[in-house]
This record gives sequence, C-alpha cells and structure tokens, in this order.
Amino acid sequence: MLSKFVCMGMDVQSLSWFKWTPYAILPLFSFLLSILTFRLGIKNRQTSGAPEFILVCLGMILYSFGYFWEIVCIKPENIIFWDDFQFIGSDLLIASLPFLCLRVANLSKFIHPISIFLFSFLPICTELVVWFGEKEWIRPSLRFDNSAPWLALIYEYGPWMQVFVYNFLGSFLICILILIYGVWSQRAFHRIRSLVFLIGVTLPFGSQLMTAGGFIPFVHPKLDIFPLAASFALLIWMYGLFYFRILNLIPMARNQVFEYMQDAVFVMNSNGFLLDCNVSALNLLGTARLRGDSKLSEFLPDLASILEDCSFSKRMNTEWKTSHGKYYDISVHSQRSEGSQFKIVVLRDVTQRAISERKLSERRDVLQSILDSTSILFLVLDGDGKLILLNKACLQITGFELMELEGRLFWETVVYADEKDRISKVFQHRFAKRRFPKHTSLQIRTKDGKIRHTIWEHKEVRDKTGHLQYVISTGTDTTGLEEAEFKIGILQRANEEILAQKAIIESQKSDLEEAIQNLKRTQAKLIQASKLADLGQLAAGIAHEINNPIGAIQAAGFNILSYLERIRSDLRSLLPLLSSLSDSDWNSYAELISTGVSSKEILIGLERRRVLAEVKSQMKETGVLLPEDTAELFVDFGIASSWRNFEGILKNQNTRELLPFFLDMLGPEQCVDTIKTAVDRSSKIVYALRSFAHFESSHKKRKFSLKENIDTVLTLYQNLFKHGVEVSTNLDGIPDFLGFPDDLMHLWTNLIMNSVQAMSYKGSLGISAAVQENEVVVSIRDKGPGIPTEAQSQVFDAFFTTKPLGEGSGLGLDIAKRIVEKHRGRIWFDSSPGDTIFYVGLPFEV
Repeated sequence: MLSKFVCMGMDVQSLSWFKWTPYAILPLFSFLLSILTFRLGIKNRQTSGAPEFILVCLGMILYSFGYFWEIVCIKPENIIFWDDFQFIGSDLLIASLPFLCLRVANLSKFIHPISIFLFSFLPICTELVVWFGEKEWIRPSLRFDNSAPWLALIYEYGPWMQVFVYNFLGSFLICILILIYGVWSQRAFHRIRSLVFLIGVTLPFGSQLMTAGGFIPFVHPKLDIFPLAASFALLIWMYGLFYFRILNLIPMARNQVFEYMQDAVFVMNSNGFLLDCNVSALNLLGTARLRGDSKLSEFLPDLASILEDCSFSKRMNTEWKTSHGKYYDISVHSQRSEGSQFKIVVLRDVTQRAISERKLSERRDVLQSILDSTSILFLVLDGDGKLILLNKACLQITGFELMELEGRLFWETVVYADEKDRISKVFQHRFAKRRFPKHTSLQIRTKDGKIRHTIWEHKEVRDKTGHLQYVISTGTDTTGLEEAEFKIGILQRANEEILAQKAIIESQKSDLEEAIQNLKRTQAKLIQASKLADLGQLAAGIAHEINNPIGAIQAAGFNILSYLERIRSDLRSLLPLLSSLSDSDWNSYAELISTGVSSKEILIGLERRRVLAEVKSQMKETGVLLPEDTAELFVDFGIASSWRNFEGILKNQNTRELLPFFLDMLGPEQCVDTIKTAVDRSSKIVYALRSFAHFESSHKKRKFSLKENIDTVLTLYQNLFKHGVEVSTNLDGIPDFLGFPDDLMHLWTNLIMNSVQAMSYKGSLGISAAVQENEVVVSIRDKGPGIPTEAQSQVFDAFFTTKPLGEGSGLGLDIAKRIVEKHRGRIWFDSSPGDTIFYVGLPFEV
C-alpha cells in the first residue's frame, strides 16, 4: 500500500503542485469573513469578551487557511501537512469558545486558572500528538480520492482522533448548555445576547455533526462546510458582542425618557469610551453626534479625571466645577455587581443652588470665625440633642474633628459614660413644660478617652407650642483646678500615712533601744561565755544600723511638710496656668515626676559642681529660660541627666513658671521612696535580731532553711563588712532539713567572726553549700594570712587562741566543734597563706 501511495503521489506531483477548483472559494470566503471579524474584534478590543472573541476568530482564520491549501494542493505530503495545520485552528477554537460563552452569559466568575487548564489540556495534548506523536494515533490508514474535483484525503480515525472529535463536540455542547443557562437565568440585555449567541453556535455545531456523520445534503459530499458555518456564526456573535445595545431594544421609551432628560447622561465602558449619551450630554460635549471610538477625555478631560478618581476611591457621587463657573452634581452607577462593564454617569446642573450655598457658607464662616476667636466653649444642640455647631475651643479640648461630631447625639459622643444617663433623661423630657437646666457640670470625654471637667450655662430656644428647638451652651474647662485639688488630696493622704508610719517607727525605735539595753546588761553576765563574747559589738552595730534609717525617715518627714506648705501657698496663684496646660504639657510634667521618682542620681562635692556647670552651659546654648535656676533645680532633684527630655516645657514661659510647683510635687514622692527604703532596712534588721534572739537549746531537731539561717547572721553583722569585707554567698538550691537552727546561728557567728578578724576586716569572704550524698557540706572561705602549721593541730582545743591577750577566750572553735558533734556531723579545715576554708558537714535529714 505504501508503494502504491508513493507511486500515486509521484504521478500527481508530475502534473503540478497547485490545482485550482471552484470549491476552494468556500474556505477562501470563510477565511475572508474570519479576517473581517478578527479586524472588528481588534477595533473593539476594549469591550468585555473581546479577547476571547479575537482568539476564536484567529482559530477560524487558521482553520480556513489550512483547509484552502488542502483543497488546492496536489502533493500528498502537502495535503497531509495542511490537514495537520487545521488542528491548530480547531484546538484554538475549542480552548477559547467556552470562555467567550461564559462572558456572554454573565458567568465571568468561572474564568480562573483551573477552568483555563481544564479546557486547554486536551487541545494542547492534541497538538503534541499531531506534530510529535505516532501517525497511527491520528490516521491508522489513509488514501486519496480522485473522484472529487480535488485530491481528497480520506483516512480512518485513529484513537486520539476519536478523542479530538468527542472533545470538539463536547466543547460545543458545553457552550450550548452555558448559553441556555444564560437565556434562562439572566435578564434583559444579557438574556437576549445569550440567545443571539445560542443561535450562532448551533450553525458550526450542526455542520460539525454532519461532517462527523459523513453526510452533507448539498454542494459536495466530501466538502467540509464547518468553516463557512463557523464564519457566519462569527458574524452573528460579532453583532451580539459589539453592536447590540440595551437602549436600542425600547426606542420609544429611550426617546421619551433618555433623550429629553434635562440631566446629561453618559453611558461608558471601563476604559472611558463613550457608548451612548442623550441630547443634553451632546450639548455639554459641544458636538452634534457621537463617534464610535470617542472618549470622554477628548471633550472634557477634567471631568474624565474626576470620574477616574471616583472609580479609584469607589465613590458614587461627587461634584464638578467647570472653567466657566458652572456647578454639576455627578452620580456614577456601575453594573459591575452583575458582571457588566458598563457604567452610567448623570450630571445635574446645580449652579444656582451652589451659589446660594456659597453665600450661606460665607455667612456661617464669619459666625464661626467670631466663635473660634474666643476661648469660651460654645456649642449648639438641636431639639433631639444632636450637635449642629461647635467652636474651636470645644474641638481643642475634646480632640475631635468637626466632621466627627456634627450631627451626632451629644450624650453618645462627647459626654463621659457616667454622665450619659443623666443627660439623656433631660433630652427625653425636652417637650415638657419645665425649663432646660440653666447650669450643669459635665465630664467631657476626649477622643483619646481622657476626662475633661467642664461647667456650662445653657440658653434654650422653644417654638410657639413650647417644643424645644435649640440649646445654646457656653462653658469653661475646669480640668486643671480639679486635677490639682485631687493631687493635693492624694499628697495629704500620703502625708497622713507617712506620719502614721513614722509613729510606728518611733515605737519600734523605742523597743529596739530597750532591747539594746537588755543586750548590754546581758553582755556583762555572759562575757565569759564564748557564744556571747561579741554581743557588745553586735549591739553597737545594730544601734548604728537602726539610727541611720530612723534619721533618714525623720528628715524625709520634715521635707514633705516643707513641700506641702509651698504647694498650698502657690496653688491659688498658679491655677490659671494649670488650667491652660495642654495634654502634651501635662504628659511632660507627669514624665518629669516619674523620672524623678525612679532616678538614683546623688551628686555631692566636686562632682555636683562639675555636673551643674555642664548643665548650665547646655541649657544656655539651647535657649532654656532661667538656665542657672533651672539647672540648680534639676541637679538638686537628681534628674540632671534627663533634662533634655523636657526642653519643650523649659522653653515656654507659662510651662517654665510651673516647674517649681511640679518639682515641689515630686519632692514628697522622693521622700516617700526614701522612707520606704529606710522602713524596709529597719524591718530586715528587726527580723534578723528577733531570729537571733530566739535562742532555745532544744534537744529535738526541727526543719529549717540553711540560707535564712546564715543570712540572719550576715544581716546582724553587716556593719562589720561594709568597711572592707566583700561577702559572696552561694546557698540556693539547698532543701530544708532537720537540725538545731539556734545552735547553728552561733556556729556560723564564730566561724564568720574568726574569718573577718583574721583578715583584719578587709578582704573577701565566700560562703557556699552543697548536698553531697547524705550530707550538707558548708564551706566558709577567707583570704586571711592562714593558720600557722604548728597551730593547726590545736585550733579546736579549749582556751587555745592565736589572738593577742584579752582579745579572745579560745572557746569559739571549741563551741563550734561541740555544736557540730551535737548534730552528729563533722568539722575540718584547709589552710594556706592567703586562703583558709572551714568545712562543716551536717547530716541531711528530712
């Protein structure tokens, strides 16, 4: 068969490569129609659905072009090539036609990457099979029929050709179903356009069925009429897509309503092309007729710019002032919510109204300027309690903009939450015969949620029937006065608490002095017992540690009284300045007081003079008012390093004048902090003293905390360490265990005092503890000269001491050894010059 095919091909080739036949006019005519519709699609490419229509036209151009050459060619290899070439056009048609139908049926929401992939997958596979696959997949066998006026290619459908045909017919069936749904579900314009496309799609669908079925009732049995039917379908679709107008469906209503409207009406697409307009719009454009490709920007560029802004900001209404002084209200209605790309723009001439409103606005502006020039709060409410007028002073204290308050209920917007019910009840009875209250005191809510205290006077305006029409109110901001009185009340209560704490401290001081006297009397009785040999030194240290915080508390109390006296004397004269402070100034002074309370700067002597001179110089350079006095105040109150944070209030005359007042308010808070520190210090000493004094040589062990036990001893003897002994501890992580805590405090006292005295009260002392198997090992390490080698075997003997005569009894380490033995533990040491460690091992019993 192949040799026959070759021979037959050689015979045909010997004649010519081209043979004209009248039947070629059919695909040629289809090709020209497709070119025409393609050109019109390009021209109207801004219309919705135009890109898909252009792809359909391109597919038909390629299909018709390939079919024409298939008919006129006489070489077998050329005929097969052009038959393969037709698959490009048909696959492009199959892939793009469903999306065109979705656009027409107003179902654009189904056009997305997934649907594009589904409709394009099989056409792409077909192209790969045709050009790169096995030939048997498309044509298992083929022949050329000479009975027709042209050399007709006849072949058996291969497996993939079957897939292609079913996909082709299936795609057309899907398009028909989409358009039927559009006819059933859409309205007006979209329904009629879907019907037009449905009529058009039946032509190529029917022709394809006849071609696939192998029968054609006219022309020639072997002629494919699909290109001609599809070309006529393109003409129908082109009309339905580009030249069909909804307003043309009802011309009589259009003439009566649309053309004779006084308002100018434009129908535009999303790209700004004018699709239709009425007579008033033509007069506004200055033209007698509208071209098919006219843009609004060609006639009225400023109006086109306004419409673009409306589209960007999604506004439906705006205004337009022409260069000739005319005013128009613009209304824009978009059909995008229903899938349409059209929008209707209506322009109404409101020149006379705009002129009247401008004159009224000018009069109102004059009145508003008068009201804004006063610092008195002024507002007007209507009979429903809505704000209709406010002056600048009201807006400043509330922090709102005029547009945020105008037209809103007074008690829902400005009045503080606690005042809403009271004020709303007044307005709920506004039609009653009783008069509106003349004076009220209100808490105003600012935009940032703060409270402003105000006092108001009201004037009511009623109509002839007695109904309340307006309430005209004038007010004064009294926030500064009330806040100052509130702060003074706080300081007075703080002073009362301080005096009460002072009385408690005095009582504690008396008790401690009595305890010290008892300790001194006991010292004489226990002087020969080593466990209390150092009691006199302990008593002196406690007395010294207690007197220091008591002196600080007493000084702080006198300072607080002095500050409060100055605040009471200056408050009345400073109230106007306090009332005029802005929120930012209040915040700055609040930050200044907070900085002063937390500041730990203490400058004395040469360091104070150096910092003072430096701050004065910096303040002079930056223009601070009264730099010398200001620098003195900042240094005295310990906030010299932070003065630059408050340049704003230091450069303003009113706020700088209030600086001494606020620093007088800072003083008591700093004194309170000092008293708190002193009280905490005294409480710690009292707690340690009570723990130490609670000495019971019990014969029954009890649970105790090793850390608290050693910390008590360190607290009582802290006065011995602070002049040259650096103490470090590592006692965390030791669980509570059984022992004799009172005896152990005397054990630690003897060992610690030995170490401190060995270092001559200068050096480092380290105390640590760890649990080792069933034993808690405590180590006390000092950097003293060490124990001489010849004396190391005698350190635990009674009455043995290396101290000078009269300074030690030689019983300290003997008593320590006895306490350890009472616990059934062990004690030992390691000593070398510059490093001595005493170890105490106690049974870990829980």
